[in-house]
Amino acid sequence: MQLRVCFENMESVNVNDAAMMRHYAESYLADFRPEWAGFIMLPHNETRRATMEPAWQMLIRNATPDTERRLVEYIRGNPMAAYHVHVYRKDRGNETKVH
Repeated sequence: MQLRVCFENMESVNVNDAAMMRHYAESYLADFRPEWAGFIMLPHNETRRATMEPAWQMLIRNATPDTERRLVEYIRGNPMAAYHVHVYRKDRGNETKVH
């Protein structure tokens, strides 16, 4: 399976520097061997702020169910400062939001 981790900025945050965000996200997810994937527009009904602002994203390829469980536990126990974190799982076909 593939996991996609998206970072939706909180209202007071405005980061337009991809290199800085890449470093921040790679450091935050270092134990999961993430791959930088730029940004994506999330549907506003799936975001906390209900806006159509771009969200930065990382991919975790060849993940196992245990990887997914550990990732969600990590995010819940260690929230990323200034960002709402969304996680999507893709087995085949469409993605499913898991966090």
